[in-house]
Amino acid sequence: MGAAPSAAIDGPAATGADAPGTPAAPFSAAVTERIAIVGASASDGFGVAVSNGSAQPFKAELVDMRDVLLAAAKSGTTELVAHYATGMFFSDPITRGEDAVTRALETKPTLLLAADFLFWYAYGGGGIGKTPIRTEADRASLFERGLAQLDRVVAAGVPLVVGNLPDMRASKGRMMAAMQLPEHATLESLNARLADWAKGKSRVRVLSLERVNDETRSGEPIRVGRVQWDPAKQGPVMQRDRLHPAFPGLVALTERTMECAIGDAACRERFDFTPQDVKARILDGVTTPGARSVDPEPVSRP
Repeated sequence: MGAAPSAAIDGPAATGADAPGTPAAPFSAAVTERIAIVGASASDGFGVAVSNGSAQPFKAELVDMRDVLLAAAKSGTTELVAHYATGMFFSDPITRGEDAVTRALETKPTLLLAADFLFWYAYGGGGIGKTPIRTEADRASLFERGLAQLDRVVAAGVPLVVGNLPDMRASKGRMMAAMQLPEHATLESLNARLADWAKGKSRVRVLSLERVNDETRSGEPIRVGRVQWDPAKQGPVMQRDRLHPAFPGLVALTERTMECAIGDAACRERFDFTPQDVKARILDGVTTPGARSVDPEPVSRP
């Protein structure tokens, strides 16, 4: 999943306990103390790397959402970022989703980010019990399995940001086959189901990946940190597969996820998501003083 946010989001980007479409109040900024990340290839930084180009000595780093958060966080913002997203989520969402949530909850997070966690519970070709998805009803049944995992987060009392389902049909023939793509009516139905599930849950915020993905297609400059990133001049925000974010898109996605959690003002106070600064800190190995990252198993990458 590669939805990269755009410059200005018209209308609410997050919903939660309020009526559908009504902006939900942000969480207290204190939730950034211990952050856990679950999700799929966008959160895992599939295909994303930063380098110092031709400078000597040459240095390059693979980058995921955890790396961006640690590099963007200001002093005192967070003490822990635990990473359980994986680019292999598509291969078995039921098993990998349950495992990720279990491991994330074991870190006793104060905030859980699940921007693209639900994606492969709707997309793809494998259903419950690894049986092939044959009907759109199969996708709906699989989606309920994803919500059941998020119910565990809610039951644990952990504040949660979860992304809804964007329309990624532009990736057809590039990264995804036609049989992996839900019908438009299915996407609408499942997003409505997510909104209904989130309603009344005070510790849930829904990030509208649907909206930000639509706006990304405009090709217009987007706000990332303190700059306007112009894809035409500074490089694309999405990779050629039209599914995964490039580095500035991953930074923007991380920023919008945190804005959804704690609000724009608190996000600016606690993080600096300016892509050039985030890149420099990643390459220099600089993270927030006192912050730790947790990644107990090697991250699966292509």
